[in-house]
Amino acid sequence: MLNTKELEQMQFFANKVAEVHWPEHGEYIEINDLVKNIEYSNDVTDEVFEKLRELTNNYIIPEGACNAQNTLLNLLKKLDSNIL
Repeated sequence: MLNTKELEQMQFFANKVAEVHWPEHGEYIEINDLVKNIEYSNDVTDEVFEKLRELTNNYIIPEGACNAQNTLLNLLKKLDSNIL
């Protein structure tokens, strides 16, 4: 599981990436919504991670990704791998 600092970072970067990249990558709006739900839920379901994997192409960092995207995807991947 992510520590509190990493969870806060994930939420910050999910929001930042959604704000900046939504015109070209609308999937980041949904990713941001899912990350917000992680914050408020003690029971993160497999369905949440299935959807995150689908939206992020299994957390693969796209070519030309900015630092915020890179950080977000790495944190999501870490959270997912720790839950499995």
